[in-house]
Amino acid sequence: MAFKQGHIIDHVAEGSPAEMAGIKPGWELLRIDNQEIGDIIDFKIMESDTSVRLLLKDKPGLLHRLTIHKPVSLPLGLRFNPPTISGLQRCRNRCIFCFIEQNPPGMRSPIYTKDDDYRLSFLYGNFITLNRMTEEEIERVKKLQLSPLYVSIHTTNPDLRRVMFNSRDAEKGLDNLKKLVSAGIQIHAQVVLCPGYNTGPELKRTIQDLEHLGKGILSIALVPVGLTRHRFGLPALKRYDPPAANELVKEVAEMQEQFLKKRGSRFVFLADEFYNLAGMDLPEEHEYENYPQLENGVGLARQFLEQLKTVRDRGIKILPQAIAATIVSGYAARPQVVEMVETLNRIDNLAVKPFFVENRFFGEQVTVSGLLTGSDILTGLEGKPVGDVVFLPDIVLKEHSSCFLDDLKISDLENSLQVPVRVVNGPLELFNIIMEMAELRAPALKRRADS
Repeated sequence: MAFKQGHIIDHVAEGSPAEMAGIKPGWELLRIDNQEIGDIIDFKIMESDTSVRLLLKDKPGLLHRLTIHKPVSLPLGLRFNPPTISGLQRCRNRCIFCFIEQNPPGMRSPIYTKDDDYRLSFLYGNFITLNRMTEEEIERVKKLQLSPLYVSIHTTNPDLRRVMFNSRDAEKGLDNLKKLVSAGIQIHAQVVLCPGYNTGPELKRTIQDLEHLGKGILSIALVPVGLTRHRFGLPALKRYDPPAANELVKEVAEMQEQFLKKRGSRFVFLADEFYNLAGMDLPEEHEYENYPQLENGVGLARQFLEQLKTVRDRGIKILPQAIAATIVSGYAARPQVVEMVETLNRIDNLAVKPFFVENRFFGEQVTVSGLLTGSDILTGLEGKPVGDVVFLPDIVLKEHSSCFLDDLKISDLENSLQVPVRVVNGPLELFNIIMEMAELRAPALKRRADS
């Protein structure tokens, strides 16, 4: 029996039912329970059974029929290329601030891919505009209650939307937003702030309009525009400066107080960069209300500091053997990284130094760690004493990969620096690795001394 071309498996999660069953990346998924798979939403519904029958084809072309038994809530652990299984819905906007439009030339084609796909919004928290959604797609979202969705709003002023999205369909996005909210779909909204466009009175209008849509709008994240040195042929935009950031932090604090009384939620949240730029303290952890937009850079710094508190609370005063380490970061996280380094260096036998990388790839005004490239990190560290280990934040790597944005690998750094390079998700994991290294080194040094 001939089968249609399958859906290429791009990633198999470690420890997942799929990995335990022997499924490998590069295999093709042909059918589930003898049914063809329309898209990723169909796949998610079909994989939810406790017994899932799979028909797959491996790289040499051999067929595999597998039955996987699992709890109903446990996913198989498969991701696909493309991630939607069926064709990816491309973004047709030409937003004046679009970061992808500011990428340097000569990179791999996926780097320039812009999606505007409601399926990725529901499953992975990707932000979409709703500008291109069809009535059929709206009805599917409503029928399956694909909620919450993550939506880029930027402004609710129809004329300004056409300018900022550079699209004739920009007003349609607002109509679709109202249809979804009225059908019970919940929304996390994003506003990329571009000084001179959607700030000041326009920002207040946008927040008020979204608040009037009711409790279906769960949160609004305000994030600063990111500008690279590759803005060729794009409108001139300005960044926030410290005085403007300071004023915004104060305005949002007042809004949050009002919304907390009215809605029981602070509703509007600022990206961490605004607090660092303004030189102001971050909100306390409870003020982030369980971090509804963490992936949008809202609360990452606070989570970092909470992990650092846990490290302090362990009360370690000395390591069993000396360890020297370098911690790599972008300049945006400098206040938090400096605080971590000062904390760790109070421990005897531990010497930690920070290394803040200048982003030559995108331009020195891009300061977030998530946009650092392997080449910039290597250029900065090569030839310098880095100690026994180099630590990197996990956001520098592409998802499910050991590669940086410029396709350098962790192994490339290790080969050049001649020390281990460890990727960590915060101070706690970093400190646990340091402790493991010191404890492993202690008996080894003792054996050498005894011999």
